[in-house]
Amino acid sequence: MKRLTSYKHTFNSCCVGAAIQAIPVNLAPLLFVSFQESFNISLTQLTALITVTFLVQLIMDAGSAKIMDKIGYRTAVILSHALVTVGLILMATLPFALPSPYAGIMIGTIIASMGGGIAEVIISPVVEAIPDKSVGNMSILHSCYCFGYLGVVLVTVCYFLIFDKNTWQYLILFFSVIPVINGIFFLFVPCTSLDEQRGESMSLLNLLKSKRFYLFFILILCAGACEQAMGQWVSYFAEKGLNLSKTFGDLVGPFTFALLMGAGRLLYGLFGKNIRLKTILPILGFATLLCFIAVAVSNQPLFSLIACALSGLAVSIMWPSALDLASRNISKGGTAMFALMALGGDVGCTLGPSIVGYVSDVSDYGLKGGMAVAIIFAATYIVASLAIGNLKKSDNAQILENRLNDNLN
Repeated sequence: MKRLTSYKHTFNSCCVGAAIQAIPVNLAPLLFVSFQESFNISLTQLTALITVTFLVQLIMDAGSAKIMDKIGYRTAVILSHALVTVGLILMATLPFALPSPYAGIMIGTIIASMGGGIAEVIISPVVEAIPDKSVGNMSILHSCYCFGYLGVVLVTVCYFLIFDKNTWQYLILFFSVIPVINGIFFLFVPCTSLDEQRGESMSLLNLLKSKRFYLFFILILCAGACEQAMGQWVSYFAEKGLNLSKTFGDLVGPFTFALLMGAGRLLYGLFGKNIRLKTILPILGFATLLCFIAVAVSNQPLFSLIACALSGLAVSIMWPSALDLASRNISKGGTAMFALMALGGDVGCTLGPSIVGYVSDVSDYGLKGGMAVAIIFAATYIVASLAIGNLKKSDNAQILENRLNDNLN
């Protein structure tokens, strides 16, 4: 296969890469009930799988920025795809080969999460570095994560309509093929870096001196917490908390959640230039808050599922808009900024569903009690988005000073 020359191919491959990120994050939660029935795994152990998934991604976020700049964007993307593939294969096979099936699932989860963490850090700057990119590219990119999540749910539902629940390992092996194909394709697309497009980036120390950066960090942390607090548990909640069938629960729960989240990001990507983010973000935070409250207090299954689904729309552009705002205001942030923003997002992705799971395990109200605690993340998001809306242009002075220090150093 000869090397491709259009950056459209690069963007398309990155979109597939974003969709692939949804596999290690969202496939296992859809199989939680199957894991329980096959290996008698507790709710606390299932929660630990979620926690480890995002903790591993946190470690990759924190430690990989400098390494990625050294090995290059292309190598980093291909490495991420390889790790996701290996992790999924091990998740499907090790539980049947080791004395402890749970340990096998955990090992596969860790390796696949390493790949997902690298992809999360590197794919956004690859897209940001594309020459003459569209304003909405970042949101379209992140909408592909949602549609990847949607695809995971759809394929899983269709698989279990045809095959027995006890054959879940073959479903995981099917998903392991996708990163292999996209990784090979990425070998042949054009690829440039942010340093090549914008000049030398800010140092990590000077980036951390930017007061504005911390607001964006808090914003994406709360965005990740709100998104995954619902996204990781909606399938389990529908099946166990609302006593719905696996098929119907997944279709009206995680499927609709992912569909609305993806639609929101896609619409923002297409028409985002006409949207005032500083106005709409507090509104989305308030809508998310209402959805969490509805799930926590309602005794009507249908109403609870509607609230779960609508929360997907409410959280849809929280993550990509945080990256957009950070990139616009800290243009020399470079790969380090995207790595730290991914770190912040994954801190939220770890805290949100983990707190929901652990609180649910000890609460008399089950998952409703866990969802009630998650309200704090939506409330914090509202405060942070209002603070960003009140920032003045004079706050750029610190950023300009940091750039000057970079030049002097």
